[in-house]
Amino acid sequence: MPDLPWFVYAMLLAPLGLILVAAAYKSLQVSAARDWPSAPGKVVISKAEVRDVEVIDSDRQDRHRIEQRNFANIVYEYSVAGKKLRNNRVSIGEDRGNFQVAETIAKYPVGGIVMVYYNPLHPHEAVLERDLPKGLWGCLGTERRSCWRSCSARPSACIS
Repeated sequence: MPDLPWFVYAMLLAPLGLILVAAAYKSLQVSAARDWPSAPGKVVISKAEVRDVEVIDSDRQDRHRIEQRNFANIVYEYSVAGKKLRNNRVSIGEDRGNFQVAETIAKYPVGGIVMVYYNPLHPHEAVLERDLPKGLWGCLGTERRSCWRSCSARPSACIS
């Protein structure tokens, strides 16, 4: 084994550590959401929209650029303790855009009745899907082995 300073090893292991921390954080969110109560809701907006997203670009002097991405904008209404609320968060996972936009819109059409899971301490925090995002544990070897290659090349793709 080469005799390298400790910080070289730390720099090599830091990306893996960040992925593990992000995975643990998402797991805690999912665990908390499993205990959230539910309420019936109704989809009032279901459409694709383009948003500007800031992405890292090491080739540029300012180290970032603005990129346009497609998102599924699913807005639903629900009531908690007689108060009507609106939200647009579909899942616990972070939406980075350009991923399953058409599928999400087809799954939640306008007028569709949905089950909304909301935070009892903050009822305005709600989701339609409270399961663990599909790609999250794939990087850790519990889903698909092929994900490891995409996670190594682009870690942000796995924490979504």
